[in-house]
Amino acid sequence: MTDRAGPWRRQGVIPVSRQSPDCRTDPIYAALHRKWREQGRTLPGRPDPEWTALVDRDPWPRD
Repeated sequence: MTDRAGPWRRQGVIPVSRQSPDCRTDPIYAALHRKWREQGRTLPGRPDPEWTALVDRDPWPRD
């Protein structure tokens, strides 16, 4: 059995011993991200240029 004489301590969701020592900050799908950027597609975390053009357009034609 465990020793329960000491004070109770809350354990976090992921113990420190299980954290990855070599976590990387580059995107997981770097090749797909690069390909979409080259094609002018919308990328996660970036504004959508097609949507921006649509909402910036005046809904009624001006004379």
